Amino acid sequence: MRNRLLGFGVLFAGFGVLLLAFWFGGDRDLPAIRGLPSPGPLTSWGLPVVRLLHDLCAVATTGSLLAAVLLGEERGGILRRAVPRWALAWAASAAVTVLLTLSDFVGAPVGEALQSGALSTFVLYVPQGLAFLIVYGLTLAITLLTFLRAKPWLLLGLALLALLPPAYAGHSASAADHDFAISSLMVHLAAVTLWVGGLFGLLVFLRRSAEPLPAVRRFSTIALCCYGAVAISGAVNAWVRLGSLTQLFGSRYGLLVLGKLIALVVLGYVGWQHRRSTIVAMESGARAPFLRLAGGELVLMAAGMGLAVALSRTPPPPGGGDSTHAVLGFDLAPFTAVGLVTEMRLDPLLLLAVAAAGIAYLAGVRRMPSWPRWRTLAWFAGLAVIAYGMTGGVGVYARAIFSVHMVQYALVGTVGPVLLALGLPLALIRRPVPIRPAVAALAYALPLPLLFLTPLYELSQSMLAVRLVVLLYLAAAGTVFFVVARPWTAIGVVVAAQAVVSSVLLAGPIQGAEWFPGLELAWLPEAQADQRLGVLLYLGLVLNALLLHRPGQRAASDVIQIPYTARNPRTASSA
Repeated sequence: MRNRLLGFGVLFAGFGVLLLAFWFGGDRDLPAIRGLPSPGPLTSWGLPVVRLLHDLCAVATTGSLLAAVLLGEERGGILRRAVPRWALAWAASAAVTVLLTLSDFVGAPVGEALQSGALSTFVLYVPQGLAFLIVYGLTLAITLLTFLRAKPWLLLGLALLALLPPAYAGHSASAADHDFAISSLMVHLAAVTLWVGGLFGLLVFLRRSAEPLPAVRRFSTIALCCYGAVAISGAVNAWVRLGSLTQLFGSRYGLLVLGKLIALVVLGYVGWQHRRSTIVAMESGARAPFLRLAGGELVLMAAGMGLAVALSRTPPPPGGGDSTHAVLGFDLAPFTAVGLVTEMRLDPLLLLAVAAAGIAYLAGVRRMPSWPRWRTLAWFAGLAVIAYGMTGGVGVYARAIFSVHMVQYALVGTVGPVLLALGLPLALIRRPVPIRPAVAALAYALPLPLLFLTPLYELSQSMLAVRLVVLLYLAAAGTVFFVVARPWTAIGVVVAAQAVVSSVLLAGPIQGAEWFPGLELAWLPEAQADQRLGVLLYLGLVLNALLLHRPGQRAASDVIQIPYTARNPRTASSA
């Protein structure tokens, strides 16, 4: 009964705020202008309603999976009953969203849009249609995998992946600084869904748990991280769309953003109350205070989601975040050595990955009875190098100059990971991690030949998703390789891999032959000479980084044979 009342409250708050906010600022169906196509009121009003249903189903699916991870003893029932239902509803809402978006795209009612024969073209070649087609496929895969008894963490990863494609179909995809806006929106969507969904999952399944306190404590940490990610990514995305603080109060779009900000502040206060009182009360066996406050929190979250959907249908103010460069999406000053220090683009998604690695390492160090300080410094030095290579001056000019791009690959894929390996991260993990050195070597050596022997390099320059995957993969694969490989093995693999890459770049065709001229920047260097310079810079950085991978360092495979619980200060300090 309580869950039903809570459900009605969530729906009333979400759809009530959606309709009010959409009436206030949304791109609704105004009186038709003769001669111009109109999708009709069903599409204009129905599309935001279905989008909110889509988002609520995504939250419920993700939250149920997160509850299955946190509440281990109840995961079987959650995966058998709740997850398939919500995942199917998520898939159905994605399918309806495709139809209504097609109607909105062609400017005709749904029936006429379907009769036009444009559906196949829309879902395969138009970003809005393709995005929700991908969501539809991933949600059906989640449904199928639940019946195959897949691990809940794997299903949770698929659910988070299914959240990302619509980021390419909203206002952020057409923003002047589109890459920056899309990246921040992806962080925003994932963080909001984990936060709201996790609270939903606890409210629905917590009453059946024999020991709810550990799950609540773990979720409290997740919620705090999500709150920070939501606040930062939301501020970045709003700034890209508004362009100035005056638009926050001078436009309807800005006023809706202000409403979301107020809701975020209130939710922050509610979270603080959880940490200060309700979780403390749960330690003495009282669940009711947590459940009551969490129920009100969930209703407020639903209202915020309704406001967010209305905001996505509200035209942003003109002139926000304007850029004169259509291809890059941002203005790029002529290259100078000083620019490598002063220029930066603080991509939220990449910085979040770096911050998560730092927090996880500190959590592992905190559990150790003793740990060499220089290893912690080495770890954070490696993170700093990777963060600079991704978002600093090198990351900025890598989009336009091939030699700088090669420096970026060297910093992110080799220099930073070698420093991270000195931090011995696997020695901080409680359970041994079986990693085969041969597999790690292949994972490290393969990316660059693939980049320069296939069209992948051109795609990585022009497509944000490919570029993000390449950078994160280089950092992860390089770290794993240098952690598990013995020094002389590392030298052999690195030299062999770089010999292949160098020969291709020195003797082969110009890389990015279509991308770089398309930037139309008058100050770009001559392509052939710049490519050769890039090879030399890359080799110099990589080979010098190998000097840090000292023969005296033990491989992580030796270290992790020591059980975590058996460590003592003397053992840890000598590792």
